[in-house]
Amino acid sequence: MHAKEFWTEYQPGFRSTAATPGTEEFFAQVDAYRYESEPHIEGFARFGSWAGRNVLEAGCGIGTDGVRFARAGARYTGIDFSPTALELGRRRFELEELEGSFVEGDLTSLPFGDASFDLAYSFGVLHHLEGTERAVDELHRVLVPGGTALVMLYHRDSLNYRFTIMLLRRALVALLWIPAMPALIAKATGERLEVLNAHRELLLRHRRAYLSRDMFLSHNTDGPGNPLSKVFSRDEMGALFSSFSTVRTSVHFLNLRTYPGGRRLASTRLARRLEPRLGWHLCVEATK
Repeated sequence: MHAKEFWTEYQPGFRSTAATPGTEEFFAQVDAYRYESEPHIEGFARFGSWAGRNVLEAGCGIGTDGVRFARAGARYTGIDFSPTALELGRRRFELEELEGSFVEGDLTSLPFGDASFDLAYSFGVLHHLEGTERAVDELHRVLVPGGTALVMLYHRDSLNYRFTIMLLRRALVALLWIPAMPALIAKATGERLEVLNAHRELLLRHRRAYLSRDMFLSHNTDGPGNPLSKVFSRDEMGALFSSFSTVRTSVHFLNLRTYPGGRRLASTRLARRLEPRLGWHLCVEATK
């Protein structure tokens, strides 16, 4: 499946609610799931800090974060390659009578002039691109001098990558060779049966190659069928943003929600201590 096809069919918001897309109930449930599951987003984005500023969201999806920028008074532009996502983003803004611009385009070749934006924001998108480096260069280009880039990429040195995906999930997926295992694993873990069956189909098609590092990572971050996911270390993130004058990184979100009682575990003292080192979300604030 090509990236555009995958991200049109599997927009993240679609997985968090069964409500009809485009309805007020749909958007409310998407919001509730996103900010309850990943509360660090609000502190990282600082939505209220960009009033009167030109804000670009690279990979805006259905405008979930975009609405918060616009509510706070930012002059918001979202860009995405999914017409479905952009249509829903426009619908969201219309429902709230907010001003904003939604553009279909390529993040590695932004259709904007130099020094057009005060903030370039991208949360969980650039690690799905072949041209991550080119996309970062484009964010730098369209920022005004002194402008800010806020970007989240998946963290290589995280509990989620090193243990959950590369060890635990690999072991479970390897068991899917056995026809009865999808139903048993679904019952034991709470994972949806259709997701496990999709992994089984990929395993049967690719055999041992499916368990290789890069292929397995891509299909086990945002769902089976995802064409590409990448992970980055702090050093790699620093190199990626080396054209910026200042670069600060932080780590958030252990991503324990796939474990039984994961939300409760995430609130423990131990989890809070581990999160700044082993979290799944590697965030950068870079100044041009």
